[in-house]
Amino acid sequence: MYKNNVEIVVARYNEDLKWLNEYPFTEFEYTVYNKGDNENFEKRNVKKIIQLTNVGRCDHTYLHHIVENYDNLANITVFFTGSVQLSYKKHKAVTILSEIIASNYQNAYFVGSCYNNIQKYYYNFKLDTWRCSDPNNRSKNSETILKKCYLRPYGKWYTYFFKNTIVHWSSLYGIFSVDKRDIIQHPISRYQALRNTVNNYSNPEAGHYIERSWGAIFFPMNFTKKIKEEIG
Repeated sequence: MYKNNVEIVVARYNEDLKWLNEYPFTEFEYTVYNKGDNENFEKRNVKKIIQLTNVGRCDHTYLHHIVENYDNLANITVFFTGSVQLSYKKHKAVTILSEIIASNYQNAYFVGSCYNNIQKYYYNFKLDTWRCSDPNNRSKNSETILKKCYLRPYGKWYTYFFKNTIVHWSSLYGIFSVDKRDIIQHPISRYQALRNTVNNYSNPEAGHYIERSWGAIFFPMNFTKKIKEEIG
């Protein structure tokens, strides 16, 4: 079945995942990486639950999945946060899955914004505090202080990992899909090095840098289809 081309990875902390009961989410199966202390979530079409230490938020989860499955990745991997029920996240997630279905499960889609140069656009970006968006998560973890990145602001961090590569595409909220060929064009060491920046604290600033850099991490994304995100 063409559906077997697709694996959906969910990074979960304390979300209920009830959105799994809605279309088009009902058309797929899921691998849930659980960083919470419970399994009180909807398990419809959940084929695998993997427990992880609560570090690095979704960015660590995604990199962990790539590193640990580098030689056995699905043709299309979709990455979702557990908080897809939030309207602005759900819109992006539904767009991705609807496009995958329309392509007969053949194409991955990266829905995001296109800039002249993301390194320059975000160059001075940095964060000292941040609060998670999902109320269920905030009820268990209300921390707001970020562990500052050892290279900041974003532009310096970007230069360290990607030099001066000009990349146009960026996507927020930890919701995107990518073609396997765009992942494995780079060595596993690339993903290991990035994972090491978010593997020792639950709320790292580096995660926000990674979030803005998936288009650079998988650059040049020759096989993943790009779609401009509708803002509003």
